[in-house]
Amino acid sequence: MKKKHFNPFFLYSILFISCSTISVQTYNIKSSLIAEQTSIKIILISDLHSTVHKNNQGDLIDLIISENPDLIVMTGDIYCHDAPMKGVHLLLSGIQNTAPIFYVTGNHENSNRNFDEIMEELFSFGVIILSDTYREIEINGNKIIIAGIEDPNRIYRVPGYNQDEVMEETFRKLDDIHLYKILLTHRSESIEKYKNYSFDLILSGHAHGGQVRLFGINGLYAPHQGFFPKYAGGVYTHGDLNHIVSRGLSVSSVPRIFNPPELVVIVINGEE
Repeated sequence: MKKKHFNPFFLYSILFISCSTISVQTYNIKSSLIAEQTSIKIILISDLHSTVHKNNQGDLIDLIISENPDLIVMTGDIYCHDAPMKGVHLLLSGIQNTAPIFYVTGNHENSNRNFDEIMEELFSFGVIILSDTYREIEINGNKIIIAGIEDPNRIYRVPGYNQDEVMEETFRKLDDIHLYKILLTHRSESIEKYKNYSFDLILSGHAHGGQVRLFGINGLYAPHQGFFPKYAGGVYTHGDLNHIVSRGLSVSSVPRIFNPPELVVIVINGEE
């Protein structure tokens, strides 16, 4: 009987598919701060790292538009510190008229020598940059607060920058505002400090889904969390606070194993 030899092509094919096909993950949340029989749909984009997906971002753009979001948010590392800006330019060109877009920086933007050029490009597409600030907006008759905090790596551009001090100065005043409050922040592992404020929903990334998902683990390794990260991707509840972590959209030389790039959809429903 002829001995069968292992064919690595099969394994490579599985890994390629898991690395390149975008997954859509939807989370449904209820809140008494949202009017009954109304909802707010948010698209969360994180950790693109300038990746160009199929059809010059066409597949990703079509997914976003098909969801008909009320709001698009970007939680950092949309650009990569050492990659061309083409991938982001293509994406923004395709989605700029879909919904209002809010953005916060990640560590890669802050270490990019073209930081000013990045900011100019975002402005040119009408993206609202939340740099340690917040806005009150209205969606489907619901007034909400959307806030954004700079990545701690801002200290490399602004000596003396202290995220903890900035958060206390900027966001403590929100405690007395009785509206649904969302915080955009890049780093999921800093949830303990975010919990000290009156946010109802925190959206972040940075963990890349732990890069590898095998044998039931949620992720093998994530930046600043190490092996078996606690906040690799998914929804985490802390009392009344919901924390959603995107697995990110990047595809790089480091393979994503059973951890496809992810587009996150959040639907906030009013309680009946």
